[in-house]
Formats: sequence, structure tokens, C-alpha cells
Amino acid sequence: MVIKKCDSREGDVQELQRLLGCQISTKQRFLIEREMKCIGSGVRGEESSAYYIDFRYRDNENWAIIHDLRLELNGFVAQIDHLLINRFLDVYVLESKNYYYGIKISPEGEFLAWNGRSFVGIESPIEQNKRHIHLLEKVIAQRGLLPARLGITMPAAYHNYVLIAPNSRIDRPAPAQYDTSAVIKADALVEAIGKRVDAMGVINTLASAAKIVSAETLETFARTLARLHRPAKIDYGAKFGVAVQDSTPSAKEAPISTEAAKETKKVTCEACGVEVESKVVYFCRMNKAKFGGKILCQTCQRQPIQAEKAEVIELTETAEAESGHGSCEKCGTPVDKKVIRKLPLEIDT
Repeated sequence: MVIKKCDSREGDVQELQRLLGCQISTKQRFLIEREMKCIGSGVRGEESSAYYIDFRYRDNENWAIIHDLRLELNGFVAQIDHLLINRFLDVYVLESKNYYYGIKISPEGEFLAWNGRSFVGIESPIEQNKRHIHLLEKVIAQRGLLPARLGITMPAAYHNYVLIAPNSRIDRPAPAQYDTSAVIKADALVEAIGKRVDAMGVINTLASAAKIVSAETLETFARTLARLHRPAKIDYGAKFGVAVQDSTPSAKEAPISTEAAKETKKVTCEACGVEVESKVVYFCRMNKAKFGGKILCQTCQRQPIQAEKAEVIELTETAEAESGHGSCEKCGTPVDKKVIRKLPLEIDT
């Protein structure tokens, strides 16, 4: 049964994208983009491991699954990727790693990751997960979360596993040089758990059977533990040195000019007075001939536009005189001025 799913990192990605739009240096941009890539890689690794865990144990009431559990205690933090707990109170603490090019483990226990050109040293995920287990044990003991029987607290067994993406390569030393059995492929987790159970002796098996709890007790324990989750709150602006005063639009996002600011003012329909959106205003201005140069809302645009009555001007004697009209000297018919100009002049002979 799934008690808690993975937290979404969409908010972190959006905040980093917002910082990329600020006035930042080339180095800051590089660090922010690298942080976004790390978040994306981590999410893909956790989702891949969560898929294999859920596929096998999600519908099994004998197992409780907690994804993405972040615990705090006395200033220390444990970011646990996955917890898998069964009715024997076996707690599998799983750390997901998504090494694109794979990893190499030296005989001395040093972990190296290939970056496409060379191997670089990285933090040992085994030791990292050991610290997570240590803090988890303290939190559970301090809160008294483990179930009790006849007034005696039942002990839990903690198991450390590092899950590597199935398509990643793992170069291991000989088992006699360094034990790497805790580092497994994510799709091999079920097999690894089965091998551990098979390797248990008769005494350990009987001891585990004696402390078995009900499915209801298991669910109560897991849900109580999941309620201790404290989501991380990261101030990325402070982390990458982007001060508040620097959070202004970059050159690509220039401030709005005065003329553009006028365009953002409220515009109303010239027919009904309803407020009109900017995209409607733009459409009307691009179709001036259709709407008679008016700004109309979408409803008024569908209505037929009535043609305005032409203004009738009555000619007065003054206007008639100014228009240059005359009359034929022979028959008295009105003649336009330009006709008069075309008539040839009569020459008396």
C-alpha cells in the first residue's frame, strides 16, 4: 500500500526559470541551469525507482510504501527517497541515484561517476544512506512510533540499499575487496530482498516471525511516520546570489514604453460600452474597413453595422454662385463651369 507519493518539484523549476529571466551573470546562469538539470535527473531517478517499487508492492497490504520523506531533527536533515516497510518491521531505506553514464566503485570504496570525458569523485551513496538511517532511527525512537506488545517496544530492522537506474553501468571491485551488495539496479530490488530473506538463519527467521504485526498496525505506523514529513523550502535567489533588486526584467524583457502603457488601459466597446480585451481591440484595428474604424466587442461585431445617413446640403444662391454654374445663352439650360470652358469662342466676322 502506498502511504505517500513523491512531492512535485514543479514549483522549484518555475522559480529557477524566473531567476533566469532576471539580470544575472553568465556564471549565475550556468549554476541555475545546472541546478535545473540536477532536479530533472533526480526526479527521473526517483520516478523510475518508484515505478518498480509500486509495481511489486503497491497492492500488497503486507507492505507500506513511503516516497520522498524528509525528516528534521536538531538541525539535521534526512532526505529519504523511498521507505519500504513490511509486517516484520523490516525497514528498507532506499536511495535512488540516476547516473547517466554509470558509476565505478574502487576497491577502497570510493565512488566515481563518468561525466562523458573522465571519472570524477562523488559522495558515497552508501555512507549517505547510513546517515539517513541513523537520523530515522532517532526520530522514531524519540517519538515512540514503534508498536509495542505487552508494554515492550518491538524493534525494527533497518536495511540500506542504493538503487541505480536500470540502464546505468556499475563497475564493481571483487567482493573480497569491498562489499557492494547494497548497490543494486532498481529493477532488481525484489530479487535482492528475496536473497536477504533466504540468507537468514532459522533463529533469525523465528525471531522475525515473533514480532509480526497486523496490517492495520503497519499502516498506522507508516502514516504516523509520513506525517513527520517536512518539505524543503529553498531560497534559490539567496543560493545563487540573485538579490531582490536584481530581480528586474532583462534586456530581452524591456520595460513597457509610454505608448504601450496607454494600450494597456481599459478600452470599451463604442456601441454598448462593455470592456474589450486587448486582442479584440487589435482585431478591430486590423479590420477598420469592416467595423467602420470602431472598437466593438465580439457581440456587437456580429450585429450588422448601419450605414450613416449622408448629410444633405441645400444649395443656396451663394453656394450656387460659388459652384461656378451658368446657363446657356441661347436656350437658358444650366451649364457647368467646365463645359463653359470647353466651348470655343465665337468670332464675329
